Amino acid sequence: MLLLLSSLDAYGAQILEGDPDETMHAVISRDEPTLMRVEGTRIRRIYGAEGDFTVTADQDAGAAYLKPATDKPNISAFVSDESNRTWKLLLSVIDTPSDTIVIKGRSPQKASMAGKDMERNRVIKHMLLALDSEQAIMETQSTNRVVPLWHDAMFVLTKLVEGPYRGEKYRLTNISSKQMVIDERELYRQGVVAVSVERPVLSPAETSDVYVILERTDE
Repeated sequence: MLLLLSSLDAYGAQILEGDPDETMHAVISRDEPTLMRVEGTRIRRIYGAEGDFTVTADQDAGAAYLKPATDKPNISAFVSDESNRTWKLLLSVIDTPSDTIVIKGRSPQKASMAGKDMERNRVIKHMLLALDSEQAIMETQSTNRVVPLWHDAMFVLTKLVEGPYRGEKYRLTNISSKQMVIDERELYRQGVVAVSVERPVLSPAETSDVYVILERTDE
């Protein structure tokens, strides 16, 4: 999964694009500070429920570092900037490395493909992290259902997550007597937008987690 997350992080940060009256969602590290900044201006203040987090200001950059101080899976924060805007954030706290959150106002004329791809990648990254987290940051269902795949593999669906996309987590076991090389392309089917295999090469009896993100059908 880390390889896919790295490719999704090619843009370098979680970009939250919206309006001050919207609630924007992001994920933050449980144990490491998250750098927060507002594009084009400086952060004036970050506030929320007492005891939920600590904030360390970077006065030179006009940014701030936020670190959780509670075991809650989700916390809310309000970010005020020097342009007199206040942004509302819903932050999911999970076990992940430190990251950067960039808040930017929505441009009414900006609907470029790059912007759409950035938002899509951010959502897919969030879905992958939700599949890998023990915290219920989305609608989650645990399961243990064997799914036919290859005759020399045991493929078990272990977790489902419902959000903007549908996330599926599988446990794949090599039940053959030979080394198995997993080609992610073989796991794509209609509606699949992303696939990540934790260990693409398995010796006999070894296992790997497999993550699949699909478009929702809502049927």
